[in-house]
Amino acid sequence: MIKRITFILLLQVFLLGTKSYAQDPHFSQFYAAPTFMSPSLAGSTGGVRVTTNYRNQWPGIKQAYQSYAVSGDMYVNKYHSGFGAIMVTDQAGSADYNTTYLGLQYSYRIQLGENLQFIPGLQFTLGQMSLNRNKLIFPDGLVNGGQSSGNAYLAETKANYFDFNTSLFLYSRKYWIGTTVEHMMQPSYSFLDDQAKTSMKMVVFGGMNIWRERVSRIEEPRRAAFCYRYEHQHNFSQLDFGAYWYSRSLEFGAWWRGIPVFKNENLGTHYLDNDAVVLSAALVTGSFRFGYSYDIQTSDLAGFGGGAHEISIIIEFGDIFGCGAQYLDCFTKRAGLHFNKEQPRNLKIYY
Repeated sequence: MIKRITFILLLQVFLLGTKSYAQDPHFSQFYAAPTFMSPSLAGSTGGVRVTTNYRNQWPGIKQAYQSYAVSGDMYVNKYHSGFGAIMVTDQAGSADYNTTYLGLQYSYRIQLGENLQFIPGLQFTLGQMSLNRNKLIFPDGLVNGGQSSGNAYLAETKANYFDFNTSLFLYSRKYWIGTTVEHMMQPSYSFLDDQAKTSMKMVVFGGMNIWRERVSRIEEPRRAAFCYRYEHQHNFSQLDFGAYWYSRSLEFGAWWRGIPVFKNENLGTHYLDNDAVVLSAALVTGSFRFGYSYDIQTSDLAGFGGGAHEISIIIEFGDIFGCGAQYLDCFTKRAGLHFNKEQPRNLKIYY
């Protein structure tokens, strides 16, 4: 009995974490992973978009965290609807503790006025968590020359789950605000015979365009935007603030993630959240965007965690109707879209 209790405690602390929020993959380039942040953003470009994201967190710690995401989304004007699919994989630790899920997304665009749109969204998720039993090391194995009884208590090394997310998004030319509620099914992620449910997570994000300068009549104007993001899960809260400057071909951003205003709890102690300063840059050419960001750690891991490197690639297929360089006019005619020339041609939140 003592061995079983010890094993369960060790597994919870070192593999599953004491708080369920540690289970969720994370990307610092929030707006370069739009449908990862909110299913309401599926179809937000008005056309077809393919997005890939990669994150290497704490490279100074061997086999810490690596996250991958691939998504595709499109907008169907006839039904005022966006459709998307996203696949995410998160790898953590030397025991090959992996989380992989596939999400199917839907959004519906409601025009509330000439300059205001409201977009609810849904995501249905099918996922799996797994680990490699043979790579687990237990205290009695160190004493007995590698022979351990710990594996005998593992009921499974895979845990399948179904989940459901919902979101709301309000957008105008100058302001936007959205909210996402994740893990509404509160799926179990335990490898034991007991239940270990994931807590629901709420995310609120938004921003405003604070500066705009038109260089010429044919080029995209230079812009600057202020953004924020708040998340809460179980007894963990985090507030982030950031700003972007972007032109036709270049984008620069800076975020302070984990502004120390909330006291969170971990392993029985309370601490002020202060995670990292994130610097990002992106190159945009035509329908192709390449972005890179680096997390400068300001937490207790500063100095040996190694921060985090993140890469994003976004491709927007503007000529899917065979319009070539005359995409905007041709697409408008063929798809039956009617845009006010003084307003954005599509619901695109600048990354």
